[in-house]
Amino acid sequence: MERRSRKIRKTESPLKSRIDEFPTALLRSIFNRLNFNELVQARSVCCSWNLLGEELVSNIPWLMLPSKKQVEEGDGNYVDNNGYHGFWNMRENRLYSLKTAPKEFRECCCIGSSRGWLVFLQEKTVPFLFNPFKQVKIELPSVDRLLGLKKMVRNMDGEFELDYFNSEEESRRFWFKSCPKQRVRECFIQKAVITKKPENNNYGLILLCNNSEEIAYQASGSNHWTVLEASHPPYQDIICNGNYLYALSDNNSIEVWDLHLRGGRVEKKSDIVFRFPDRSLAKLNSLRDVCTMRFYLVESCGDLLFVVRFIGDYVDWDGTLLSEHDLLTEDCSHPKVCPYRTFLFHVYKMDFKELKWVEMDTLGDRALFVGGNQSVSVSTWCFLNCKKDCIYFSDDCWEKMEEDYLYGGHDMGIYNLNDGSLKPIYEFSSDKIQPPPCWIIPDPVMLES
Repeated sequence: MERRSRKIRKTESPLKSRIDEFPTALLRSIFNRLNFNELVQARSVCCSWNLLGEELVSNIPWLMLPSKKQVEEGDGNYVDNNGYHGFWNMRENRLYSLKTAPKEFRECCCIGSSRGWLVFLQEKTVPFLFNPFKQVKIELPSVDRLLGLKKMVRNMDGEFELDYFNSEEESRRFWFKSCPKQRVRECFIQKAVITKKPENNNYGLILLCNNSEEIAYQASGSNHWTVLEASHPPYQDIICNGNYLYALSDNNSIEVWDLHLRGGRVEKKSDIVFRFPDRSLAKLNSLRDVCTMRFYLVESCGDLLFVVRFIGDYVDWDGTLLSEHDLLTEDCSHPKVCPYRTFLFHVYKMDFKELKWVEMDTLGDRALFVGGNQSVSVSTWCFLNCKKDCIYFSDDCWEKMEEDYLYGGHDMGIYNLNDGSLKPIYEFSSDKIQPPPCWIIPDPVMLES
């Protein structure tokens, strides 16, 4: 009897029980003061700590950056061969560097980031998934037929030499025989989205491609790409939410596809054209000669948000919008160097009953992260240094990045929706930043600082 009672007492875990009962609000306050590595270790203590740690870790976007040394020493020259080398964690205001920058970062073009993975396009038009933290690579079926490319080979200068299947394909795309790896985003694949975590081996990859005119889908285990029946190309953005793909077109329509039907079928569920918001349209009309717009879809707490980004074609160092006439100096012989910059955001929420966009003056306790690779909404309660009602943005003006060797990839910052102020995220001394910084939500693993 005595031995049995000891065994019973040994299996009880009063300390673990007390830890599980630790007040969540107090625990969150403590966790918010831990660095990334400490947070990963804390998750292993018990179930409740693991759940809270996962909530904090899995919702913190990091800014993936090229080497600051390479960018600033190059000063706009030879940046096409640069690769990603570090990650800026805004929660800690701390730069994490990879122990060794993988060759994929130098030799291939990043075409998307999703669910902690990056999507790259390499030679021979073969895309692949890459986890930079675990150094895991998953190759996917070639997109040669999809893109109309017979050859895509990287030369000694770091550019891709191209050859098309036929002259019709070449004239349709009006491209070139070679292009820098960053221009691949502008010409061939504008965005890539993963439907589920690849670790589950039941995922799909969606590509917005061919000058945003086509959307293609490939399910894991399949060797072919399915071009979806698109009604309103070209498209501004695509996102995957649950089992559905949402595509936003130029004419402000949203098409929705169900991606997870039996037999690997893809079926369009709806196709709705919305009235473009009057406020944004009026703003564009007043600034049509000096700015352009970009649009994003973001899922936030079950709502579908429509984000309108205004980018000045030429913006002086004091933030003043300039026209082409203003670019010339007094003697009209030397144009000023004024790179494009973001100066305004509008945010709307979808009213599915009235089928209209409703303007949002506040995001509540949320903040948005937007960019060509990935756009997400996060709770500022889970992100100590993240400011509510702010929009964190990275540069995705693919068509402008190659216009001038002095700038491109530089347009990133923090926009305050309340007062319209702008602040930098991470500063380089050069305005030519290649590859352009982009968002990624890392897996909870150890990195060097």
